[in-house]
Amino acid sequence: MRPSPYYFGSAIQSIRYANRFNDAKSWLAKADALKFDNSLIRRERLIVAFASDDRDNVEKILSEEERGKYREDFLHEHSLIDIQHGRFHSAEQLRQQALGQTSKAGNGDWWVILSAMENAEVGMDAQARRYESKVAAGPLDRNSKIALAFALARSGQTDEASKLADEVSAERPDDTLIQHYFIPLIRAAVKLQEHDPATAIDLLRETAKYDLAFTGVFDYVYPAYIRGLAYLELGDGQSAAAQFQKQIDNQGFSVRHVIGPLAWLQLARAQKMLGNEVAARKSYKTFLDLWKNADSGIPIYRQAKTEYAKLQN
Repeated sequence: MRPSPYYFGSAIQSIRYANRFNDAKSWLAKADALKFDNSLIRRERLIVAFASDDRDNVEKILSEEERGKYREDFLHEHSLIDIQHGRFHSAEQLRQQALGQTSKAGNGDWWVILSAMENAEVGMDAQARRYESKVAAGPLDRNSKIALAFALARSGQTDEASKLADEVSAERPDDTLIQHYFIPLIRAAVKLQEHDPATAIDLLRETAKYDLAFTGVFDYVYPAYIRGLAYLELGDGQSAAAQFQKQIDNQGFSVRHVIGPLAWLQLARAQKMLGNEVAARKSYKTFLDLWKNADSGIPIYRQAKTEYAKLQN
């Protein structure tokens, strides 16, 4: 009723989160016809192309946008794509380029915290802690505190994570997402580090109805991923597989974070636990194909290659 670039960008983003990539392409075409243009529309065009495995278009968009007025945004988007393929060194260089010219308040802190989270997920805890130390002492807004607390939990800094989670929880006792999504997620991640998967699962039981919430902080179906890891540690392959499948089935959420491809690896481990070696080999191969040009020293990548080789033999 009132078409505008802002509304079109928001609609396309929502449609993408709902995994309706063909509909998103249709809306992008309408936006072009109406000559609507803003950074969100351009960014969603790239995300939809990447999610649709349209590699030529992805390269074309990045080549054009990294020379344009939204260069900073697209350097960051390029880094997210590299992370999806396990290219952490390249992603860090891209972010350094972007952060060197940033003028957006708080933007730099967010990307440092995200880097910490990504490194922790692939077993590079020392690197994660290096990023965390860069922002821990400075002033942070609420969303950054939430993300930092979770990153700390995933990198093994459980005392610091719990303290920060308690602080955020006390600030917003009636906030639905904080009390029923973020705080249980952070505390479950702490319990996972403490090798208490049963408590982690209990903490995340009530978050299931919010797994696909648009939180505005990190929207990657993270509760399902942590729940799946807890089930793996308990030896419940069936329940673990269901959680990782939820992530795979909701690519509109997971397409911009490292746990998107990692879900295939964790699914393979769950399938192997169930004795379904045919399915496990297929899932391992899917992950390893996605990471065929990954940095060779990443711990979780090396583990995946070793596990796959053993399964092949």
